[in-house]
Amino acid sequence: MSRPEWSARVLGMSQLLGPQGQRVRLERRAAALLAYLGLEGPSPKFPVACLLWPDSPPVTARNNMRQLLRRLRLASGGVELVEADSERLALSPLLSLDLASLKSAATTSAPARAPEAPWPGGGGPLLAGFDFDDCEELARWLDGARAAVEGWVRKAREAQIQRHLADSDWSPALALAQEWVQQEPESEQAGRHLIRLHYLQGDRVAALAAFERLRATLSHDLGVAPMPDTLALVRHIEKGAQVAQPAPVARPSLPLTVLRPPVLAGRESAWRELLEGFQAEQVVFISGEPGSGKSRLAEEFAAAQGRWMRSEARPGDLDVPYASQARAFRAQLARRPDVKLPDRLRSELSRFLPELGDSRPVPPLTSEADELRFFEAHAEGLALVLGDERVAIADDVQYWDKASTRLSMYAWARMADAGAHAVRLPCFIQCFRRGELLPFSEANIRQLVDMGKGRVVELGSLSVDSVRQLLAGLELPGAEAHTLALTRYTGGNPLYIVETLKHLIETDSLRKKWPRRLPPPGRVGPLIQRRLDRLSPLALQIAQLAARAGSHFRAARVPEVLEGSATSIYAALSELEAMQLLVGERFSHDLVMEAVQATIGKATGRFLHGRLAAVFERDGAPANLLAYHWLQAGQEVRALPYLHAAAHADEELLLLEEAADHHARAAAVLDAVGRHEEAASARAAEARVRLRQKASAAPEAPSPRTG
Repeated sequence: MSRPEWSARVLGMSQLLGPQGQRVRLERRAAALLAYLGLEGPSPKFPVACLLWPDSPPVTARNNMRQLLRRLRLASGGVELVEADSERLALSPLLSLDLASLKSAATTSAPARAPEAPWPGGGGPLLAGFDFDDCEELARWLDGARAAVEGWVRKAREAQIQRHLADSDWSPALALAQEWVQQEPESEQAGRHLIRLHYLQGDRVAALAAFERLRATLSHDLGVAPMPDTLALVRHIEKGAQVAQPAPVARPSLPLTVLRPPVLAGRESAWRELLEGFQAEQVVFISGEPGSGKSRLAEEFAAAQGRWMRSEARPGDLDVPYASQARAFRAQLARRPDVKLPDRLRSELSRFLPELGDSRPVPPLTSEADELRFFEAHAEGLALVLGDERVAIADDVQYWDKASTRLSMYAWARMADAGAHAVRLPCFIQCFRRGELLPFSEANIRQLVDMGKGRVVELGSLSVDSVRQLLAGLELPGAEAHTLALTRYTGGNPLYIVETLKHLIETDSLRKKWPRRLPPPGRVGPLIQRRLDRLSPLALQIAQLAARAGSHFRAARVPEVLEGSATSIYAALSELEAMQLLVGERFSHDLVMEAVQATIGKATGRFLHGRLAAVFERDGAPANLLAYHWLQAGQEVRALPYLHAAAHADEELLLLEEAADHHARAAAVLDAVGRHEEAASARAAEARVRLRQKASAAPEAPSPRTG
């Protein structure tokens, strides 16, 4: 006798549906749990509990999770909808979840050929009617998840329509476009399809009527005009011409003031705290939401104190040991060409800065004494290159890799100890996104604050008066009239303010009344997405390449990676800079990078990783970087030699946890391709390294006396 099966909906109104027609409305956290597991797959139990009950002590969070699972079991008549043990949670095979089905269809190679998937006409927004303002990290996850769902549905609709267009099958394509427009009347992508398909079927009047409805919707709901591509399409139709690809249209330029507002508004209190920390010789940590102006505040304060320097961690650093500290040290060396490092320091530092070494190989670290010598060399070298600095800023430390964190913490403690008897140290300012630090970084900060050697400066939202001050400094005609609306819409977040202003400038709405409809307040992603929609195809592809390359993106390598002409690629790079999406070789803000990441489909992502891997391979890039890109490209066998090499390199630096992980990944790949004897050897290497790690029981970093 088969056991009963249940289904759950988290798209739209969240509810459970039983095999006998039962309907049970899901409570907020139960729906969030099912949605999280449906999107992320099997997950560690305790971190999920912390997402749902962030303010509860660990014991309470665990107990709350047990009670939640019990309530789900009771609601389904005793059926285990979530499989749980002491460590992990996973959706039961007895439960069918609409979000999981949607994800499965979206991540297949041809989602348009999965008509049974709940694409158009789906249940509605993810976890509709629920908000999680009391669970900040979960709310951030939900923002991204909702964007992903919207993207999947949009891509599936696009793929289905394109398939019918390729077959000259106008009627089903038109039906899909009509359904899409009905659900998203403000979508120009859907509107253009509807206009084009009416015209292709010979109904010019219906095509022009569809355009008029689209134009009225955009004007009334969003306060914007149709995009140039849409206008070009309609001009073709009005002339009775064959529908063709519209030529590129010039876009309005953005003033530099909205990239870096001249006035630092509303940060007087935070400035005073920075000054107190500076005078007390503390490490100062600036924490705030994305876009709150952490970097800007740190830089303005540092410039007021004298000579200063800035380094940054970047997404992707977490996967490359010493990536963050290597970038910082290179920046410091570039500022101090007069500093000559002794040969003994150059030899030790070449372990993560190969350019400092010579032809002789550096012996591996095999003991705690070796590691201490390496850490001491780094601290001494850092003291030399920072000798003239008044302030040293480290930005985006939520991306710091663990090895860099250990190295920098040791260096600071060592320099602080020496500084008590010598010269004044620079003030170290570190900026990070609130709630996004990994546990080892949180522990380091907590320790410094408890010792009185550090302080955390929290940045909040700007008040109405501060927003007015910021807008006055921009000197944009019409901007100050939107002070109250901008404050209310953006929640006083400085980045959200300037991104909204960019949208108003690009849509020629700055001197008009506030648009009646914009994306949900405080959500800058859709506004950035609209700017991405205006990019030429090549510029968007370069932005996607930069997002996947991370800290290793180099403009000079783009023609080789994309196999395009230098002229067209540099024109596209100029386009990205003009639209303030890229600044040099990095994104103008992490939120821009995240918006670009959301545009990358699975196939495109694999292609970009494969091209990057091939070029990096010719450049002799580090093994762990090559392993990562070949794996992401879906070419696991090509990643194997680099996984082995990365494990060996990690062992030589006593990064035993990282080495064991590389051995484990190699074993999994070898098993998957049937090379079982080699897989057994890799697992034996993993076991050996983990045993060595356990036996050493070394502290997180050597611990000098800090007074």
